[in-house]
Amino acid sequence: MRIPRAKMNGTIMARQRDHKAEYARRIARGKARGLSRSQARGHAKASETQLKPKPSEVKSDARIEAAILAMNNGESLTRSAKDAQVSPERLRRFIVSQDMGIKQGRRWALADSRPRRVPIIKNTNIKAIIVPGFDDASRVGKYHNRIGQFARTQDLSVLEPFVGEGVTDISGKFHPFETDPNALLRYAMKDEPEFHE
Repeated sequence: MRIPRAKMNGTIMARQRDHKAEYARRIARGKARGLSRSQARGHAKASETQLKPKPSEVKSDARIEAAILAMNNGESLTRSAKDAQVSPERLRRFIVSQDMGIKQGRRWALADSRPRRVPIIKNTNIKAIIVPGFDDASRVGKYHNRIGQFARTQDLSVLEPFVGEGVTDISGKFHPFETDPNALLRYAMKDEPEFHE
């Protein structure tokens, strides 16, 4: 919008904008179109119809994923957004657009079922599989932490919670956790590069 200019003592001065009046006009135009106050402001609530197409409006990125991870680990939406340096409003919109959670009272309950690629050890080799959600991916992460602990200490008890356990991939195939100490020590000695999602 072009701001009209006025001359004062031979100097061109920008006219002062009346932000309050502009805001009131914006709200009035929105109400005339049947929009709520927040929609008219251009910041619709997560539960309201968005005025822009969802796909172009809420995209995942490293900060969103960091915030989602924090929420999966029990942090509130506001704290997760702040720590990940993303606005709470954008994080809320992403969660709603992906149908990843519902608000229960003052907190959000996530059901993050997006597939994830994770590493599984087969004998002394590593294989990537895709599991159907955060919980399985988290279990694989905990398993790999225990393998690292076992490689450092050779304490067999750290592997006990994973004996006979495993995860099922998105095609329905079960992948047991490797808990044979000799296989894991041979795997650790191979000095494989770290697996990154």
